[in-house]
Amino acid sequence: MKRNQLLTLVFIAAASSLHAEADSPLENQMKILARGSRQLSQQVSDPARQQNTIELIESLKKAALDAKTLNPRKASEIPEAKRAQFLADYRTDLDELKDSFNQIEEAVKARQYEKAKSLLTTVNSIKKEGHGKFKTD
Repeated sequence: MKRNQLLTLVFIAAASSLHAEADSPLENQMKILARGSRQLSQQVSDPARQQNTIELIESLKKAALDAKTLNPRKASEIPEAKRAQFLADYRTDLDELKDSFNQIEEAVKARQYEKAKSLLTTVNSIKKEGHGKFKTD
């Protein structure tokens, strides 16, 4: 019986460490950005949800800023001579993302909902390019 309990504990510990690795701080910020961006695309052009949209954009900007302080896993795979440039490019992309959210927020505040919606294409483009450059498979 004790052997089964020990094996169960080992299995749980292994599963927990895999789960903890899958939910790194950076990945948590990226999940916030992914979920928030989906929600933003659904509500950005709804005047009745203007205040909620502004609050959502604020949370997305915060997630981008928080992600900027973290290093992607892929950074450890980059040769040290190129790592500083890799991280600088990563942070520049997150600044561009935050700037795009700022533009969307300005459009929402000005009640230019179609403009705000069209600016989401920039967010999606930054996401797609960033994942290609900075995300491990």
